[in-house]
Amino acid sequence: MDEIDARNQRQQPDAGHLRDYLAALLGNDGRLIVASNRGPLSFSRTKAGEWQAKRGSGGLVTALVELGRLAPVTWVSAAMDRDDRAASAALASGNGTQRALLDLIRRELPGQDLRLDMRPIAGEAWQRHYGIVSNPFLWFVQHQLFTLHYEPTVDDRLINAWQHGYRVVNELIAEAVLEHAQGQRRPVVLLQDYHLYLAAANIRAERPDALILHFNHIPWPAVDSWLVLPQGLRRAICEGLLANDIVGLQTDRYATNFLHSVEAFVRDAEVDPDGRHVRWRGRTIWVRAYPISIEPDALAAFARSPAVERRKAELRARLERAGNPKLIVRVDRLEPSKNALRGFIAFENLLKRRPELRKSVRFLAVQSVSRPDLSDYAKYAAAVREVVARVNGMADPDQAPIWLLDGSDYDLAIAALSLADVVLVNPVVDGMNLVAKEAAVVSRAALVLSETAGAAEQLASDALMVSAADVSGTAEMLERALEMPADERLGRVRRLRASVRDEDLQWWLTRQLRDLAAVSRGRRPPSRALRDTIRKFEPTLPG
Repeated sequence: MDEIDARNQRQQPDAGHLRDYLAALLGNDGRLIVASNRGPLSFSRTKAGEWQAKRGSGGLVTALVELGRLAPVTWVSAAMDRDDRAASAALASGNGTQRALLDLIRRELPGQDLRLDMRPIAGEAWQRHYGIVSNPFLWFVQHQLFTLHYEPTVDDRLINAWQHGYRVVNELIAEAVLEHAQGQRRPVVLLQDYHLYLAAANIRAERPDALILHFNHIPWPAVDSWLVLPQGLRRAICEGLLANDIVGLQTDRYATNFLHSVEAFVRDAEVDPDGRHVRWRGRTIWVRAYPISIEPDALAAFARSPAVERRKAELRARLERAGNPKLIVRVDRLEPSKNALRGFIAFENLLKRRPELRKSVRFLAVQSVSRPDLSDYAKYAAAVREVVARVNGMADPDQAPIWLLDGSDYDLAIAALSLADVVLVNPVVDGMNLVAKEAAVVSRAALVLSETAGAAEQLASDALMVSAADVSGTAEMLERALEMPADERLGRVRRLRASVRDEDLQWWLTRQLRDLAAVSRGRRPPSRALRDTIRKFEPTLPG
């Protein structure tokens, strides 16, 4: 493997490199074990009893599901609903229904050696785990969405949900992983995201020889944000993650924050911030940044597909009816962390300063509804609609400055990005934000990007950077983007696109597996800190 490492460090990662590392880790008869809250497929039955499967959306599934083409993979997850539970039971039955489901899985995920294990979880435990602790509590803490003088309130309900929901689900997922690890020489486990902070500790207790990497898809905030949790909870989270061999975060900033959290909350841990590792209870835990990405060639091909071309034709026709205005686009979920409200207020401020832009610019927001059952989300969506209504007034739909379209239509989202003159990505905070990377691949738009998006560490040099709360600055950057000379815009787009192509999905996976392979041989993971371009931009100061 030393020669492989040397060669792969010099070359751009490809499927051959991934196979090298997987072969080194798994040997001839091992299976890679992936564990996550949600699996790669969800199942449903028609009224006639016919099984159907839908591939999951989002970066996690997209990133990991293709591993089954390169190595045997067992994917452990929770059964999300009644049909998932029925499918899980059928897959274990050995009857005709099992065969039908296996055929369905092969059709949806062709060419893969992939086994699914969807664990049924009691409804009350699931609700405590997902509906009380994971969402909204941990999500809000890590996205810094709480208004601290009002919330959160850590009461008996939350503590009970932690003890009898979050811990229970982590134990059940860990038990499933251990079952699949039986008979393996040295099991290799990839744990995913904030739903499973405690799982590694249960796995490590039974299989101290296991190689475990936990990758966190959402932000890891600074120490102060964690101080709202009781000492026992924040220490349990940190110690749970320290049961891994490698803790992977989206950015170097989040990796630094994690090291500081361990230093603050796990008093018997020895933290080496320069070496990016922790010594704890006789083990070394490595902390690394692995910025998740997209598959550029697949996305570019999809952007040329008939379905996307139809959506582009519809949008072009509407733009023509509106007088062929320039187009600002945002694509995201309608939720507080995405910061749509300030984005629309910034656009409103720009129109007040430059009223002639009401005729020559349209702001197209392709937005999906997110967690409407949560009161904070419902209130936020209502506030966004109020601003949009205020800006649009009584204008006819095509003449209204802001167009809101259905964000559940991915064809439409890619079509809108393809036609954009400006793309606005201004989250309050994001683990990564793949829309910024998608825009770099499919559009020739100027990118206006929040410095608190995880993608900023890679893309800030060629985006127009804004602070998430700076409505005035965002309005100014939107104006600058709209008026940017064509040659400057094209140069920025080319550099952004090159960055995304150089650091794509295979690059993301290869660095993790390369680092695990190094750990398996008792060596230091070779991944190093990435460039940080956030602080290289100079914001325009008022006055």
